[in-house]
Amino acid sequence: MSIIRLDLDALTKAGSLTPEESARLAGLALPDKRGSLLVNVLLIFGALAVAAAAIALVPNAGTGLVLAIAAILGAEGLRRFAPGESFAVLSAGLALMGTLGLAGWIAWEFGEAPSATMPAALIAFTLGAGAVWFRSAFLAALAVVALGAVFGTGTGYWHASYALFVEEPMMSTLVFGALAAGLYRVRNIAGAAWNMLLTVSARTAMFLVHFALWVGSLWGDIIGDAGWGNRRWENYETYEAWQKTAFTLPEWPFSAGWAALCISLFLLARRGGFLSVSALVFLGIHAYTQYFEVFGAKPETMLVAGLVLVALAVGLTWYLRKERAE
Repeated sequence: MSIIRLDLDALTKAGSLTPEESARLAGLALPDKRGSLLVNVLLIFGALAVAAAAIALVPNAGTGLVLAIAAILGAEGLRRFAPGESFAVLSAGLALMGTLGLAGWIAWEFGEAPSATMPAALIAFTLGAGAVWFRSAFLAALAVVALGAVFGTGTGYWHASYALFVEEPMMSTLVFGALAAGLYRVRNIAGAAWNMLLTVSARTAMFLVHFALWVGSLWGDIIGDAGWGNRRWENYETYEAWQKTAFTLPEWPFSAGWAALCISLFLLARRGGFLSVSALVFLGIHAYTQYFEVFGAKPETMLVAGLVLVALAVGLTWYLRKERAE
């Protein structure tokens, strides 16, 4: 959909439009949704304040579960009985609050389970079901990320620092590679209503494939290192003894495979699309990572790397201009 903004008063004053044409275009204008958007946002913040107050007054998992179910029912009620754009933002906000709240309740309730795999799988299923039911691309992306926790993939945060961890690079690469390929395949035959949902899910899975290969290219992979969340590695001596006999993949298959994947996607995928552009970006990250991993961050190596990057940028610019001209 193309949207064009016109200053009708200025155009009429300049003589570019007649008053009749100006009135006709004004009648065709989209309605101003700023007022309804403000109302929806205020309602969302109000709901968040009520939820926070309720949890503070009755701090237990049951309160969170009741609030999550209430939010989901509210989102479904607005979607069914108040169709249109009036409460679309509020409905989407309640859907996110309810689904995330339900996922949080699962994490809270089953946080002490003997295996971390089961709650991670339940959370991924909950987010995926919410994404499908409410057609939420944001929940779809979260569902794919949550699925990574089943295989020991996730992120961490502490003061002024962020971390990405992939405990099973090979397993994560295979699972999310198959997931991305399958989602792209389904997208080609599914209806237009599912296009955004499937596209976001597939792209998120591809990001996780690149991240898994990145980690594997640096440290290789000890197959089964994550223990599938069964906490058998709480005793470090047991883990160390198991590690000596475990099957290990070195770094070079991941490095070679990642480079081959990036080059293949760049050459074979639609030029300028997500797959080709992201492949080029991660190929640059891969090259930079391996360069400094091998040669270290020394002044002379940084000088050479900078010059190579400038040369690549100039060469790529020349190639793109030549391609456009042809």
